[in-house]
Amino acid sequence: MTAPQDPYQQSSQPGDGHQQVPPAQGYQQPPPQGYGYQQGYAPPPPPKKRKVWPWVLLAVFMVPVLFFVACSALVGGAVKAVDDARAGGTVAIGEEFSYASGLKIAVTQPQPHSVDNEFIVGPNETAYEATVTVTNGTDQPVGAALITMNATVNSAPAERVFDDAFVPTQDIAPGQRLAIPFRFKVKEGTTGPLQIAVTDAFNEPVFFNGTL
Repeated sequence: MTAPQDPYQQSSQPGDGHQQVPPAQGYQQPPPQGYGYQQGYAPPPPPKKRKVWPWVLLAVFMVPVLFFVACSALVGGAVKAVDDARAGGTVAIGEEFSYASGLKIAVTQPQPHSVDNEFIVGPNETAYEATVTVTNGTDQPVGAALITMNATVNSAPAERVFDDAFVPTQDIAPGQRLAIPFRFKVKEGTTGPLQIAVTDAFNEPVFFNGTL
């Protein structure tokens, strides 16, 4: 009977020059590592790309807004300059008012004015006359026909009188002045606060205050 052979015993067969080596006991093949990173650590996430469209949208929105603001500032400055040049005011009768443009206006204290035509000034009415002097201190002609005036006595409108007076149509040259008669009537015996307003067509009115 043949005895069992040890599988790890060196072969005794002639002509066999190889030695059989048994595998190591308890050895396990290590698991494959992932792309050079240490086991247990995840690879870092790729960098996020910044979004460009919000900046583009902001630029598209802001450029018209900034343009509008700049234009508004320029227009606002020009409008303010014109308003300052046109600004009127209030002075006492007998004083002279000067616009920023150089145009000057003065009004004298009204004096009683005699009118023979009772269809113009009735028996129970009294007429007055004041002189409005316009001095052209600008560099452009001023049309006298564009200058209007009215009177208020004791908070009531006074009717303007045209007897032998005429509405001036002259052009006042730069550096020249023109005296314009201004006549109005009130009920006989009327007294109280007097206000004469003079307005150039391109300027705000000037109020001359006094007493009748």
